[in-house]
Amino acid sequence: MDRPYDKNALETILKDSRMAFHRTQILKTKQKNAVLMRLSGLLQKEKERIRHENQKDYSKALERGLEPALCDRLLLTDGRYGQMVQGLLDVCALPDPVGRSVDRWMNADGLLIEKVRVPLGVVGVIYESRPNVTVEVFSLCLKAGCCVVLRGGSEALSSNQALAGLIRQSLEEEGVPAAAASFLPWVDRQAVVDLLENSGLDVIIPRGGAGLMKLVSEHARVPVLKHDQGICHIYVGASAEPDKALAVVLNAKTSRPSTCNAMETLLVHSSHRETLLPRLVDALREKEVLIYGCPETRKLGEGILPASPDTYRTEFLDLALNVRLVGSLDDAILHIREFGSGHTDAILTRDLVEADRFQEEVDSSCVMVNASTRLHDGFAFGLGAEVGISTSRVHARGTMGLQELTTTKYLVRGNGHLRNA
Repeated sequence: MDRPYDKNALETILKDSRMAFHRTQILKTKQKNAVLMRLSGLLQKEKERIRHENQKDYSKALERGLEPALCDRLLLTDGRYGQMVQGLLDVCALPDPVGRSVDRWMNADGLLIEKVRVPLGVVGVIYESRPNVTVEVFSLCLKAGCCVVLRGGSEALSSNQALAGLIRQSLEEEGVPAAAASFLPWVDRQAVVDLLENSGLDVIIPRGGAGLMKLVSEHARVPVLKHDQGICHIYVGASAEPDKALAVVLNAKTSRPSTCNAMETLLVHSSHRETLLPRLVDALREKEVLIYGCPETRKLGEGILPASPDTYRTEFLDLALNVRLVGSLDDAILHIREFGSGHTDAILTRDLVEADRFQEEVDSSCVMVNASTRLHDGFAFGLGAEVGISTSRVHARGTMGLQELTTTKYLVRGNGHLRNA
């Protein structure tokens, strides 16, 4: 249920989160895993109720005429629900990063110095649509010893509140402060502004579109790790194997087009003009993909709309795609530099020198060779889950797992050591 916004209540939530952090930062691995296992059991037990709440959100979204991509991300299908539960078990199995030694040495005076990993702190996460993010982000934050303050989209309010209730129940039943995970129940935009402007957080992680990023840039008072647009490219090189290229391209665009790691622009070497390009276009159109094409691509049939700088800068999150012929690897790299968002880009090639150049010269958070961009994901990478895919350049970049939710501190031991100069 939507509640009237209360700024004092927000202040209390943040103060309670800070107090809870003093506890979570020293939790043992066994205690953290016990909470995650407890939550896994609760989610299985309450599956019918959670999915009922999710269906209510989904039905309202359809009634409001929200974009298909948003509705798709909102829905907790049986498969997504199962992956959400499995993700908890996977995070349990991951090594605990907290306390791990990064480096250790003794200086010339016999001072013992060690650099170790510690929790990042109180983490604020603002996200849209996907209610499974609520569970995934919590699991990683807890395992990393952090507290988390969650603010989901209004379209998923019922789902998120139900999930947040189970999270807090699992914490309490294992003797951990429930304030280790807080969900803001207000849809009022002012709640987001006040959260961003509050110094009670250590870092804010926004996951969303240009509007959210603009809001964050204008109001954030603490460090920001942006999880921005995914304008992802695949370049089909001259030596690409046609059948593999076709399979990868279809997977990258059509397996789940509403995700940030879906391909939005396909670049094809001009040597494929008469052979592979028509096959790719025909296969994509059979999957009902709307194509925006360069002049050469538009010759392949009616209904192909003209591509433009505006479409090249668009994150469609839908069955729509730019297709452009390019004359060389250099042309492909220049296109990605001009229009890419630094998220995920891939090359399909049998030329190892070309593959190495692409990976070296394309400056994105993840650069792939002969693989679908859809694989840039914490679950696919074996991280159990992910906080998101950071397009920031500082602290963390790309898929954010456990280690990216930690920072470091120095532990120094002496024996009456003094500074002499």
